Amino acid sequence: MLKSISSRTHLAQALKRTCGLVGVSAALAVTSQAAFAVCTYTVDSEWPDGFVASITIKNDTGAPVNGWNVNWQYANNRINGTWNANFSGSNPYSASNISWNGNIAAGQSVSFGFQGTKNGGSAERPAVNGAACGGAVTSSVAPSSAPRSSVAPSSVARSSVAPSSQPVVSSRSSSSSGYTVPANNFAQNGGVESGLTNWSTTAGTAARSTADKRSGSASALITGRTGSWNGLTFNTGSLVSGSQYDVAVWVKLAPGTPDSVVQLTAKRQEDSDTSTYNEYTQVATATASSTEWRLLQGYYTQSGSTAFQHFIIEATDATISYYADDFSIGGQAPVVSSSSSSRASSSAPAAKKFIGNITTSGAVRSDFNRYWNQITGENEGKWGSVEGTRDVYNWAPVDRIYAYARANNIPVKAHTFVWGAQSPSWINNLSATETAAEIEEWIRDYCTRYPDTAMIDVVNEAVVGHQPAAYAQKAFGNNWIQRVFQLARQYCPNSILILNDYNNIRWQHNEFIALAKAQGNYIDAVGLQAHELKGLTAAQVQTAIDNIWNQVGKPIYISEYDIGDTNDQVQLQNFQAHFPVFWNHPHVKGITIWGYVNGRTWIEGSGLMSDNGTPRPAMTWLLNNYINK
Repeated sequence: MLKSISSRTHLAQALKRTCGLVGVSAALAVTSQAAFAVCTYTVDSEWPDGFVASITIKNDTGAPVNGWNVNWQYANNRINGTWNANFSGSNPYSASNISWNGNIAAGQSVSFGFQGTKNGGSAERPAVNGAACGGAVTSSVAPSSAPRSSVAPSSVARSSVAPSSQPVVSSRSSSSSGYTVPANNFAQNGGVESGLTNWSTTAGTAARSTADKRSGSASALITGRTGSWNGLTFNTGSLVSGSQYDVAVWVKLAPGTPDSVVQLTAKRQEDSDTSTYNEYTQVATATASSTEWRLLQGYYTQSGSTAFQHFIIEATDATISYYADDFSIGGQAPVVSSSSSSRASSSAPAAKKFIGNITTSGAVRSDFNRYWNQITGENEGKWGSVEGTRDVYNWAPVDRIYAYARANNIPVKAHTFVWGAQSPSWINNLSATETAAEIEEWIRDYCTRYPDTAMIDVVNEAVVGHQPAAYAQKAFGNNWIQRVFQLARQYCPNSILILNDYNNIRWQHNEFIALAKAQGNYIDAVGLQAHELKGLTAAQVQTAIDNIWNQVGKPIYISEYDIGDTNDQVQLQNFQAHFPVFWNHPHVKGITIWGYVNGRTWIEGSGLMSDNGTPRPAMTWLLNNYINK
C-alpha cells in the first residue's frame, strides 16, 4: 500500500467518490442553513500502521462560503503529511483554506487530505468542528419535523452516535408498491442471466450468484467491500443529454446483515476538476433488508458535456455484502454505432480494452485466439534475444508472432527496446558513440520490419534500483530515456510508446511517478507491471492506479499481470479483486496477462490452465465474466 503522498497530490477517484454524495444532515436542517455546510471525515485507505484520510466541506446552503477553518482531534492517531489546506496544531489539528479553495459556491465542495500513523490504534474517524460545520452542532438525530435529506450514516462526522445506530432519512426512499418496469427498458442483462455482462464494481468483488435472486436464475453479488464507495456498477451505455430516465434496481442484503442504507447513484466520466464532485448524482436511497428484496427507483437526467459512465449501487455501511437484480432503465435509448462493438457488447470499457497474453515457451499456442485478443512476446522481441551477436539478427520467432497477429487481426506489443537486463552482452564493450549508433540501428531495424506494431515498451524498468539501461545512459547521458523515446518516435511514428516498470502499483510507486512525469510528452503511456499483487485489496489497487493517472496524466496499460499461487482459491480471489479494477478504470486501456499454461510461466503457480486446456478457477471466472463476453 502507498505510504507516502506528495504535499500537492491530486485526490484519487476513491476520495472523490467517497466524498461526493454527502447531503445536508438532519441536524443541520434545523439550524441556520445560511451559515453552515456539511463537514465529512473519510478514511480513504489504511494499512497496519498508517492511513490516508480526507475532510470534505460541502456547501449545501443557499449562500457561498467565503473562507473556512475546521478542527478535529484523535485519541491515538497522528498526522505526518498534508495537502490542499493550511494545517496547524499537533492534536488537536486545524486546517484552513488556501488561496484557490477558500470560496465554495452553493452546492459545491472542497476536500483536503492527510496521511497519518495509527500509533497502535485503529484508523479513527473523529468529529470535525468549526464555524463552517455549524459550530456546536453535535448530533445528527433528526426531530420528526425535520426536512427529508439524503444522509448516509457514515457521512455525519460530527455525531458521537455510532453509524449503525443513526437513523437515516432518504431523499427518495423507494417503494416496490405498484412499480412497473418501463416498456422501453433498454438495460441489457439487468436480470444477470448472461454472466456478469454489464455488471462490475467500483471496488470489491462482483460475482454472479444463484444463492439468491429476485427473478430468473441469478443475481449480482458484491463482497469484499472496504469503503462506502465500493459498489456494484451497471453499464447502460451512453445516455442522451437532456433525456430523463426512469432507473430502478432491486437489492437484498446478504444473510444475517442488519438493515442498512443503499443508494443508487449516476456516474459521469471523470473530469479534471478535483475540487468538485459533479460527476455523481444520487438517484435514490432506501433501507435494504436481508429478508426481502427492496426497490431502489428514481429519475436521472443526463446533462452537461461530460459523458455518462455507469450507475452505482452502493451502501453506506462500508463492509456489508449485498445482491442486486432486475436493473431497468427507461428513456431515450442511445444510438449505438455499429463500429463501436468489439469482443464484448456488454460494457463501455470492453469496446476499447483488450485482454492479452504472451507466447508460451517461445511459441504461439494453437488455442491462443480462443482466449486472448492481444499478444506480446515473452522473450522473443527483447534485444538480447534478437541480436545476440552484433549485426546478426534472429527475426524468425518475432516474425511468427506478427504473422499470427496479422492473421487473427490482433495487436502486438513489442517488449522491449531498451532494458538493463536481457540486452546483448556485446553492447557493454562499445564506446559511447558506438553504443548510441547501435541503439538507433536496433530501433530503426525493428520498426522498419514491423511498422504495424501497435504498442512498444520502449524503456523497461528504469526506476533507480530496478534494472535501468546503463549502456543507454553511457550513450546519451542523463536524458537517455528521452533520447530513446525520440528514436522510437522517429522510426515507429504510429506506435503507442510506453514507459514500463516493475510493480509500480505496489513498490517504488512515487519513484515511478516522478520518473514518468519527468519524461513529459516524450511518452504516450505508462505500463504497470503487476506481478504478484497478491494480497492487495481492490481499493488499494484502485487508489494506486488513480494516483498514477492523476499525477502523470497518461493512458495506462496493465502490462504484466499474474497471481502466483498453487492454491486455486487464493489465485481466484485475487483475480476477482484486481481484474474488475483494471477492466473498469477509464484510463486503463488494456490488460496483458503474463502467461497462462501451468508450469510454463515466469512465476511458479501463476498458470491459468493445464497444458491440455483444463482451466483453473481463475481462468473459468475470466471466461465467464470477461473473455467470452
